[in-house]
Amino acid sequence: MARITYLTAIEFGAGSVATLASAPAELGMRKPLLVADRGVMAAGMGGKALAHLPAGTPVFVDTPPNPTESAVRAALALYRAEGCDGIVALGGGSPIDLAKGVALLATHEGSLESFAMIYGGLDRITAAVAPLIAIPTTAAPVPKSGGRRC
Repeated sequence: MARITYLTAIEFGAGSVATLASAPAELGMRKPLLVADRGVMAAGMGGKALAHLPAGTPVFVDTPPNPTESAVRAALALYRAEGCDGIVALGGGSPIDLAKGVALLATHEGSLESFAMIYGGLDRITAAVAPLIAIPTTAAPVPKSGGRRC
């Protein structure tokens, strides 16, 4: 396992998921929301992440392939109902993008569109965004021919 620290910390390498045992607390999270999708959960990756998160961590899995504001709002409703104070995103770009929307709307009022750079929204985003841990699961597939993966 290795760490790169520049603006944010990046953990990578075999077994990095085990850092979930301490990473949320390092960011001030006591009760994170796990954001994933049904495919990640069905593949067993959600269970591996949950094994390192606090017991009772709520999970949002209704992430569409291209996150919508209504999906972000549904995850935000669960975040608030469960008293969450941070987000762990597990999956490809869709769960990570949805989690970024939740992190923003958990602390800022308005529509997601109102924060778009083309509408001058960047100036409305403060440092008070909810803490977020992103665990990308995208990787090159293992060749079916039995060859080695790069």
